[in-house]
Amino acid sequence: MASTPPLRIWLYSALLAVSVVALLALQRHAPWLEPKPEPVITKHTQRFLASAYGGEMPIRVLGLGSSLLWAATPPSTMNEIALLPGISWMRMTKPGKGLGALQASLMPIENKPPNVLVIEENLLFADSTVEDQLRDDLSLLMRNVAYKVTEQAHFAPQRAYVELADQKEPLPYEEFPQEIKKQLVLKNANNLQTIFSHGTINLALTDLLQRLSQRGIHIIVLELRRSELVEQVIAPQKKRWQEQLRLALPPGPQVSYLASPQLSPQELYFDGSHMNAAGARLFAPWWQAQLQQLRDER
Repeated sequence: MASTPPLRIWLYSALLAVSVVALLALQRHAPWLEPKPEPVITKHTQRFLASAYGGEMPIRVLGLGSSLLWAATPPSTMNEIALLPGISWMRMTKPGKGLGALQASLMPIENKPPNVLVIEENLLFADSTVEDQLRDDLSLLMRNVAYKVTEQAHFAPQRAYVELADQKEPLPYEEFPQEIKKQLVLKNANNLQTIFSHGTINLALTDLLQRLSQRGIHIIVLELRRSELVEQVIAPQKKRWQEQLRLALPPGPQVSYLASPQLSPQELYFDGSHMNAAGARLFAPWWQAQLQQLRDER
């Protein structure tokens, strides 16, 4: 019969667990760490919506998205769109699913809404729970330690938000050899299957979008399609999730669902999901045409 561990072992274990949680909280909230992105996002959104009101009224289109939208609309595309007459367009992005730090843009949008709000499908996932955040923080802490000990670049932790980097630079990526890329694409597809299978809808966000649509704001839910291989792998799970989304945010006169064209060659994506520079160049004229159509319909 196994002996029961001494009481002090339980006490030490509890103290260790509390210390780890405290360390993770300190890592997330310590005042000396890099500033939180929310004030930057709020001010940038306010600046765009305010500037778009001056002079002759262009159609004001604000896009919120994940890194998929960042990859598809690099600054070179943004600069081309800026030359289109009658259109004022800006997009802001964040890594991963869920609204995250872009929550800070919602109040300015409610106070002075754009004519059109484009929200990428990925953002309509419910944000991470406290348990998810602790797990992410623990992973970040471990990567920080591994990076400091080994100085290996692949351990370098990614920052959750780089202040308006998406406004200035294209999404950084690396083109991998074909065999490594194939493994990366399949791993990405398997992860997406899990996300679409277990992901829930951000009902607070869909309710807000419905209220905005009732005020005459055109809401466009944008699906940025991944490579053909990835779309085939995730199709059943993704379809069920999209059906749930349409129940929470039904299409109507002011709510539209828009899917990007399928770019078939795998070479147009660097990981099966994010477009590389070649993919973005093919995406640009389609997106410009969508914006021009929105302008002409108003």
